[in-house]
Amino acid sequence: MDVFMPKVQAVAMFKEIALNIKNPNEVVREGISNCYDADAKNIWITIRRNLNGDVEIIIRDDGNGMNIDEIHSFFNLGDSKKMVENIGEKGLGTKTFFKSKRIIISTKCNNENGYIVEMENPWEHLLNGIVPTYTVENGDMQENGTEITISGYIIDNPEKYFNYYSLKDYILWFTAGGNFKNIFANNLMLQSRVKDMNKSPKIHIYDQILNRQCQMTGVHQFAAPSENPKEDPNNRKYKRSVNYCRAFGPFNVETTLNGEYVSLQLYGTVSGVNCRRKVCKLRQSETYKARFGIYLCKDFIPFERANFLLGDEQYYHYHILVNSQNFELTADRNSISNMESATVKWIFNQVEDIFKNNIKPIAEKEYFRMRKEEEESYDAECRVVAMNNYVKKIDLVDNLYINDIPIKKIPQCEYEVALLFAAMLANEKTKKLVEDIKNIISYSSRATTDVICTNYNEEIVLVEIEYKLSNIFKHKHPIGTYDYVVCWKIDLEQNVINQVNNVNTVLVSEGDEKYIVTQKNKKMKVMELSALLNKIYRS
Repeated sequence: MDVFMPKVQAVAMFKEIALNIKNPNEVVREGISNCYDADAKNIWITIRRNLNGDVEIIIRDDGNGMNIDEIHSFFNLGDSKKMVENIGEKGLGTKTFFKSKRIIISTKCNNENGYIVEMENPWEHLLNGIVPTYTVENGDMQENGTEITISGYIIDNPEKYFNYYSLKDYILWFTAGGNFKNIFANNLMLQSRVKDMNKSPKIHIYDQILNRQCQMTGVHQFAAPSENPKEDPNNRKYKRSVNYCRAFGPFNVETTLNGEYVSLQLYGTVSGVNCRRKVCKLRQSETYKARFGIYLCKDFIPFERANFLLGDEQYYHYHILVNSQNFELTADRNSISNMESATVKWIFNQVEDIFKNNIKPIAEKEYFRMRKEEEESYDAECRVVAMNNYVKKIDLVDNLYINDIPIKKIPQCEYEVALLFAAMLANEKTKKLVEDIKNIISYSSRATTDVICTNYNEEIVLVEIEYKLSNIFKHKHPIGTYDYVVCWKIDLEQNVINQVNNVNTVLVSEGDEKYIVTQKNKKMKVMELSALLNKIYRS
């Protein structure tokens, strides 16, 4: 029996890892994670252009630095010294740096001699089917720590991602520099499972291209609670709810499944848009629906949204983070690899239960009720404004100047034509103008034909109401669904073919009367109310 060992194509693996990222800022995420692992108290991130015009990302810390073995682990595949339960245990993250023109590392560890490491054209080498090499030489750094420079990261419009605003937001939302473990720092069990639960290094951002800089504490940003918010003078509809914020948690749930310790930690808020706006900087074309909701986390660092756990179409009003060290992540750290496990299913069930019983009822009672009341109030205000505007507008409409019917203005729409038609039938003097119609039985704007009437023989006749006669064809009323057309004015030329539902019709005159006549000689009488009234009152 022959025994064979599978081969690994190192070049293909390096390329795949370097390409397998959703957001170029993940390069910074990996750098910050390494700084945290090195027990850094400060992390400096600098963005600048070198003399060749390439964007450089410089990540420096005052942590423990790297010895020679750790330097080799930095460049090797699958060679990590991290705890198995923590992010980065696969040792793949730093390989995303390879999609660049140059990587330079300056590091010093435990007061030993420092090292300067350089890898030239790593991406070019990989594209040519060559595993890139790196050089190591002694350095003369004075203090412990590490500085990594990534030059010419291969991406279109690098300044779109590597700028002050984008980096600050990304760091606080999706990196170890924006974790929320401070909320659970006193949990003894978590202290043994998550590194440095009580530490939050300061992060300094220097954007030399935009000439912007800041210093921030490396914790996730939640909006401050505000359950009795002030009004926003700039928002006409949601005056108070835009400034509302209610916090939920911290929730910690734990159990044992098949001998394994399982736990989850949940904390979050429901809040108005002004509060959400304060804790994030949306990317171009990004919406609050695309940013907010519920996030899954490991090491208290968000990696994936899971809005299906909320089962709520208004998920984007929530800002909820769920952490579990029992989540196992894919190589790119952007999704769960043990999704179908009993452990993850138990965690999801607990999250759904917490949301259903401890979060949503309060959010509905307070925040969403406030929004609904504001919507109703705003709708009422809009109706009042619309009516006042309509009253002003109607004053400009010409008068009918007919004293025999209680209608002052000429019609402006189909409904007003129907009202005028009914008023004319109710008055003895104007009723004789409508020779063929005696009574109205019913009127409906939703039925196939507007009005059901009777003639003087007590027979049912169907009447279609239009403001202009041409609307009978524009609205595509089928021939056969009306016997008469009542309109305010006729705007069609006579003896010109008009087609509706593949039936040709023409408008013709017979004495003083007008008819729509089909190609099969079916006739529908047209009553032009403006002409009928003018016939008597303005002759």
